[in-house]
Amino acid sequence: MRSPQPRRRRDAALPCGGPGDLRTRGLVSFLDVLTWAAAAYWAAAIALLIISVVATVLQPRIAEKRARRRDQPPVSIVLPVKLLDADFERTQESVFAQHYPRFDVTASAVDTDSPAARKMRELFARHPETPSRLLASTAHFAASPKVDNLYAPFMQAENDVILMKDANVLLEPDALAEHLRQLNDDVGLVCAIPYCAGLDNFAAHVEAAIINGPHARILFLASCLGQGHGIGKIMLFRRSDFLRAGGFDAISHTVGEDNALAKAMRRIGQRPVFSHRAVRQELGARRFLDVYQRQLRWFVIRRNDELLSFVAEPICQAFPALVAGALAAPLIGMAPVSGFAATFGFWFTLETLLSMAKGWQLSYAAPAVFVIREAMMLAVWVNAWMTDRVVWAKDKVHARVAAQPAPPAHEEG
Repeated sequence: MRSPQPRRRRDAALPCGGPGDLRTRGLVSFLDVLTWAAAAYWAAAIALLIISVVATVLQPRIAEKRARRRDQPPVSIVLPVKLLDADFERTQESVFAQHYPRFDVTASAVDTDSPAARKMRELFARHPETPSRLLASTAHFAASPKVDNLYAPFMQAENDVILMKDANVLLEPDALAEHLRQLNDDVGLVCAIPYCAGLDNFAAHVEAAIINGPHARILFLASCLGQGHGIGKIMLFRRSDFLRAGGFDAISHTVGEDNALAKAMRRIGQRPVFSHRAVRQELGARRFLDVYQRQLRWFVIRRNDELLSFVAEPICQAFPALVAGALAAPLIGMAPVSGFAATFGFWFTLETLLSMAKGWQLSYAAPAVFVIREAMMLAVWVNAWMTDRVVWAKDKVHARVAAQPAPPAHEEG
C-alpha cells in the first residue's frame, strides 16, 4: 500500500514577487527612507540647537569687539506712545536716567490726551533737565500705525542720530552710550536682541520661552556670524542715512518696518548690526490670545519679507525634532518613545541651562511652559501661511498693503 504523500502548501505554489510582496517591499523601503531622513533632520536640529546656545553665550564678547565708535554725538530719543501698560512709567523713565552727555526726548501719540500721553507729560515735568516734548501724530499713509506715529518725531528730531525705543523696553543707565558704540561709519542701523523679564503669569512665561528661546538663539547666532536684522525694540540710526535709503517710503508698505529699514540700509551700503548689549523687555501679565496674536504678526511678517527663513523656521523648534527623534530611534536600537523622551530631555535641559547662564527668569512650571510653547509655535506657523490680517496694539491691520507716499515734512505738526 502506497504511503500518503505530504500535502503541499498552497503558498509554495505561488510565484515570488507577487503584488503583495512588491507592496511590502515598497513599504519597507519607504520606512527606511523615512527613518534615515528623520535621523538627518534630528542631527541638523540638534546641531543647530547646540551651536545657537554656544553663540548666545559668546555673542556679547564677539559683538563688542566690533564696537569701535568712541565719540558721543547728540542723540534724539523717540518714544512712540499708545497704551498705558503696567510697567509704562518705569520703562519710559529709564530714558531719562541715561549716562550720556547730550540727548533730548520726543514722545508722539495719536491721542495726546490718552492716559499714556498724560503719563509722559508727568515724566517730562519730573525731569526738567532733559529737553522733551510731546507731538501729536496725524499721519495716515502707512500699513503700520506705528510708522504713522513715528513720522512726526523722526522728521522733526533735533539731532541726526535717533534712538527709537518701544514702551515696554527698560534701558540700563549706560545703554545709549553702549549701543552707540556700534554705529560705525559702515553701519546704518543698530538693533538690540530683546529678552523677556518681569513675568507675572503663565502666559507671560510662555511668551518669554518663545522670545528667549528659539527666537533669541537664532538672532545671537546671526550676530556671531556678522549678520544683522531689524528688530524694532530699539533702533539706532542716522536720519541722514534713513532719508538717503528712501525714508518713510521705504518702510511704509509693511507692519515689519524694522526689517524693511534694515533692508533699505543694505541697499545704500550701510549694514544693520546687533548690539553687544541685549535689551530687557518687560512683559508683566499676559493673555494667551495676545501672545498668540503677537507671534502671528511676527510670523506673517517673516513669511512676507523673509520667506526662506520662514519656511525653515520649524528646524529651530523642538516639536519637529521630537518627532524625528522618535522615528530615528530604531536605528540605534531604541524604542520610538525613548527617542522622543531623550530628545525632549536634552532640548529642555540645554535651554534651561542657557536661561540660568544668562540670568533669565524661569518658572517651576517650565516643563509645562515648554510643551505649550511648542504647540503654540507650530499652530502659529501653520496659521501664518493662511492670513495677512494681524493685530497691532489691539488694532487689526493688513500686514502688507500698497502704502501711500509719505507726506511732506511740513504737513506733520
